[in-house]
Amino acid sequence: MSDLGGDATMEELMAVMAHDLNNPIAALITNLSFLESSLGPGAGSEAAEALGDAQMLCDVLRRLAGNLDLLSRRGAGGSLSSCDLADLGREAIGRLDKQASAAEVELVLDPALRRGQVVGRWDRALYARAVDNLLAFGIERAAPRSRLLVTAAREGAEARIEVRYTSRSHFVVEPPPSGALPAQRRRYIQAAYGRGLSLYCVRFVATLLGGRLDATSGEDGRARLCLVASCPEER
Repeated sequence: MSDLGGDATMEELMAVMAHDLNNPIAALITNLSFLESSLGPGAGSEAAEALGDAQMLCDVLRRLAGNLDLLSRRGAGGSLSSCDLADLGREAIGRLDKQASAAEVELVLDPALRRGQVVGRWDRALYARAVDNLLAFGIERAAPRSRLLVTAAREGAEARIEVRYTSRSHFVVEPPPSGALPAQRRRYIQAAYGRGLSLYCVRFVATLLGGRLDATSGEDGRARLCLVASCPEER
């Protein structure tokens, strides 16, 4: 038997896996939406809560599959279009609001940020994935019953979108020693980058956008994650 697919690259295999994962996730979301519409007025709060939790977990799975697809890219690839960072921030808050509520974190768009204030031409889908991952990492690290602020600004040829939050604790993730067990490596990678490698994915997108990720965390618990991208002029 010939080695079918033996010449496939790891990136190509990851893209196929992400596609295959998205199909059952989409079906689950559709079925859960049907169940939600079928709940009668007499349905108990526990059933509604369980359904909401299942929908939130599907959103998490969809983001993880999206990250797998993202890491399969070799280059930016997508077409450029007009992007307003206020819109991207608002949309990301809508997508991750359930996850934030489960973590007792309030997502807030900076009221001083206006539409049309920070606009440029980027791969919109790529940028949106980065913003989702910024929020996901912030939600994971933010203190319960705290607020995560999303804001953006333009400075010369660069655009910045960032999240600010109060971290649960101030700590530095130290790499495991040489020869560490695989389980130790996994724990380190998750601690450094978050679930689904969210922070790694932001850095990856920043590179594709010709920018960088700035991350700061103070002793007082105040943390900031900032995606900086080169800002092509609008045409």
